[in-house]
Amino acid sequence: MNHFPISKSFLQRDALALRLEEEYGLTEVGCQLMTSTLRDVYLVTCSQGKYVLYIYRHGQRTADEISAEWQFVDYLYASGVTVAPAVPRNSGEYQLSFFAPEGIRFGVLPQFVEGVILRNRPSINAVRAFGQILARIHELSDLMPFTLNRPRLDFEKMIQDAVTIFEEEAFDRMNDWAYLRESAQILQLGLGELRGLSYGIIHGDVIRANALVADNGAITVIDFDFCGLSWRAYDIVSLLLTIRNTPQEQEFEKAFLEGYADVRPLASEEKDAFPLLEAIRAIVSIGIPAMNIEHWGSQYFYAFVDNNLAALRRSMSQIGKNSASRTR
Repeated sequence: MNHFPISKSFLQRDALALRLEEEYGLTEVGCQLMTSTLRDVYLVTCSQGKYVLYIYRHGQRTADEISAEWQFVDYLYASGVTVAPAVPRNSGEYQLSFFAPEGIRFGVLPQFVEGVILRNRPSINAVRAFGQILARIHELSDLMPFTLNRPRLDFEKMIQDAVTIFEEEAFDRMNDWAYLRESAQILQLGLGELRGLSYGIIHGDVIRANALVADNGAITVIDFDFCGLSWRAYDIVSLLLTIRNTPQEQEFEKAFLEGYADVRPLASEEKDAFPLLEAIRAIVSIGIPAMNIEHWGSQYFYAFVDNNLAALRRSMSQIGKNSASRTR
């Protein structure tokens, strides 16, 4: 009898614990699954303390891309940025390989960081500090003495994929799909306006869930799975988009931008591009759960659709106002 095709498996946690004991010399290891989206994330407890285990989905990233992600994190850590670097195996290598039913999956064990995500522990000081750290990451990425094998964030393709998959998965919401398609056409034409903006390696997913706030207010930036080549301003608007329509939107935006500018002043052209990049980020944030609906489910997808369509409408409205003012 043939095995039924598998697109995503879960690795047995007791077997994972034994593997970590063998590979890292840890003792009394326990693994608890915390989240399972683009990567399976486990809390690892042992006699030596706590760690986090990331297990990548089969085919999501190449071994070289994963290696480059953690090479970047290690570089930032060595440069004094508060991130969580990977722990080397006994062999000195960082990656693990697992032969799962669907194919090879890779794993990495970074340090555990105490803290609460910024969304659940918001403050003006924390948001300002997040802006400062992000600017430092951008600044350091220009000074790297090596080249990272990370993909370019291809917004043209990401926008088109979001529209195509939305049509396939949300066939009961054709009005929303029509608006998404119309917006995508405008944004595709606007991509040319981004040429000349500061460009380089970025974090790629600057959201409140990727900033951990310690009891003393210190910020640690995590989850560099989307790091790659793109415009620096995209990282900035990714955070701004998450605070839109919140009670402290204006105060948090001011603090974040001031913190960023403390380290890396923003060019006027970058600020002018915020509405366009926010709209792009909103569409990308719809496309990612759409492309992963098989693994995350439709409820997760629709929650992202509703939130990000509202953000997209707001950004497109601002783009329209800016265009009208330039033609007067």
